Amino acid sequence: MIYVNQSLLRIELDTETDLTGVDAMKILYEKPDGTTGEWTVTLASGTKLLYNVQAGDIDQAGTWKFQAYVDINGSIGYGRIVREKISQSINV
Repeated sequence: MIYVNQSLLRIELDTETDLTGVDAMKILYEKPDGTTGEWTVTLASGTKLLYNVQAGDIDQAGTWKFQAYVDINGSIGYGRIVREKISQSINV
């Protein structure tokens, strides 16, 4: 379970594609209110994008959408959209 304002969290998306030579990589997101944005990520194990959530990143309860984005030599690729329910904690 993930909660609003949680920052001790890592988001990991597996592209299932070798990302050797990647020029740019991001995790795109859409918040429950429709606001969109992106996070700069690091590459792990050749196919996975990792993002360490920062304070204030997860700021809305509801269903969030996450999607991998990569640019390899000018070719753009997107991963499947992952939906994650974010809950409100008791003390907020």
